[in-house]
Amino acid sequence: MKSRYNNPDNDPNGPWLLTDVTVAGTRGDRCFEWNGRHPPTGRSWRFTIAQAKELERQGKIVFSSTGMPRMKRYLKESSETLHRLFEQLPQKKFKFESELIASITPLLISALGYAEDETFFDYGRGNHRADFVVSNSIESKPWIIFEIKNRRTSDTSSWIEQLQEYLSEFDVKKGVVISPETLVVIHRGFVKQFELNILTRAETLEILESLERSEEEALEPCEKSVINQLTSLIEHAEAATTNDAKGKSLEALAQYLFTSIPSLTCKYANLHTRSSEIDIIVEYNSSQGRLPVFEELGRYCFVECKNWSQPVGAKHIRDFIGKLEKCRVKLGIVFAKNGVTGTNSGLDALREISSAYDRNGPVVLIFSLEDLRSISDGEKFSEALDIRYDRLRFDVDD
Repeated sequence: MKSRYNNPDNDPNGPWLLTDVTVAGTRGDRCFEWNGRHPPTGRSWRFTIAQAKELERQGKIVFSSTGMPRMKRYLKESSETLHRLFEQLPQKKFKFESELIASITPLLISALGYAEDETFFDYGRGNHRADFVVSNSIESKPWIIFEIKNRRTSDTSSWIEQLQEYLSEFDVKKGVVISPETLVVIHRGFVKQFELNILTRAETLEILESLERSEEEALEPCEKSVINQLTSLIEHAEAATTNDAKGKSLEALAQYLFTSIPSLTCKYANLHTRSSEIDIIVEYNSSQGRLPVFEELGRYCFVECKNWSQPVGAKHIRDFIGKLEKCRVKLGIVFAKNGVTGTNSGLDALREISSAYDRNGPVVLIFSLEDLRSISDGEKFSEALDIRYDRLRFDVDD
C-alpha cells in the first residue's frame, strides 16, 4: 500500500494515488470540455460540470502534462470510511436485504475508488444472479462480485461456495460476501474471513488492498451499442421481484434514456416535497440541442415510474397530474411496465390524460416496456416523444 500511495505535494489529507475520472458510455451531460480536454471516445466524465468544479476547488483534481484530469484518492479517507462502515454494521438491523444493500453500497463503492455508474445490481443470468457488481459496463466482465446476506451465521461455508460458483461462472477473480457480522473476501482463489465486531484497522487496510480499484482495470470504451444496454436495462426491470428492486430498475432505465439525449439531464431523483414524492425531474438545456416538445412545454419534465404487474389506473394518473399542476410543470412522462388502463378496455386513465390536455393542463405521455423495446438511442427516444405528443394533440389512437 505504501508503494502505491504517496504525498509529493505535502497534501494535508495525507498519501494519495491518482484515479481515472471517466466511465464507459456517452452521457450527454458529462461530455463537456474540461481543461481543454474531452473524455476519450466512448466514455464520459464521472462528474457533472458543477461536481468537477467543486473537486477542483477542493484540490482533489490533478491535471497531467497533456491537460487530462485525474482525481486524488486518499489512503486515510478510504480506509477510515471503510472501517467506520464495517464497524457500525453489527449494531444495525435491516428488515430487508435491499435495505442493507442500499445502506452500504454508496460509501463502499466510493471508498474502493469506483463510480456509481460502474455499479450494476442484480447482475447475471438464470440462477446465477449476484446482488451487485462493479464493472466497466453492463456488457463487460465484472471486476468484483458482491453478495449481501442479511442474516447472522457461524458457518459461512455455503456463502463461500455460492460466491466461488459465481466467480467461476463469470470468470472473475475477486468476490465479496458481506453480512451484518462477517465479511468474506475471495481474491485469486484465496479466501479470507473477517469478523466485523472485532475488525482491526490493519484488517481494514487488508480489505482495501484486496478490493480497491487498480490500474489493471481496463478503461475501455463502451463498444456495445446503446440498444444492447437498453435491452439489458429492460430485462432487469422485467426480472425484478421485490418492490424496491422493481422501482429502482425502472428508474435506472428512465434515467439512462433521458441522459442519452445531450440537452436533457436528470436534475433530481426521488425528490420529497412537502406534499408528495417525485421520482425524477428532468431539466432541458437548449444550448445542447433543441427538442420541439420541450421548446413548447418548458424547462422541466416530471417522470413517474410504475413497475407494476397491472396497468396504471385513473387515480394514480390524477395524482400525477396534480403534482404537475401544483409545480406548474407542463410535461409529465409515465414509464409503466404494462401501460395504463384504457389501452385495451375501459378508458379511465386515458380519459384523465385527454381531459387534462383538453383543459390546457399538463401533457402526460405514457411509455410501456414494450414501447421501449423499439427505441435504440437518444435520437429515437426524442422522436418517440414527438410521436406520443402528436397522438395526444391530434387525438390519434396508437
